[in-house]
Amino acid sequence: MEKRLIEKVIDEAKDGEANLVIWDRRDTFTVESDDVKEIETNDDHLRVTMQDGKAIVYIEYDYIYKLVVEKDRAVRAGVRTGFGAAGS
Repeated sequence: MEKRLIEKVIDEAKDGEANLVIWDRRDTFTVESDDVKEIETNDDHLRVTMQDGKAIVYIEYDYIYKLVVEKDRAVRAGVRTGFGAAGS
């Protein structure tokens, strides 16, 4: 997945104070809205600091195949904005 698209999704999650759900080749996990602010975009990977600094996750851009901004369900049920990448 392209770095600029990933940065756009991260910015949307930050602005909307939303969770970010990330799918990569190994796992799916949710970055809570408080931790979205701690995401760093590097040349070829994301660095995500979670759980008050107790966990740091590195995710290579090439392995990310789906990102979803998960907005607060109290506002509207099931509101999600997703961005996916198809490999060739």
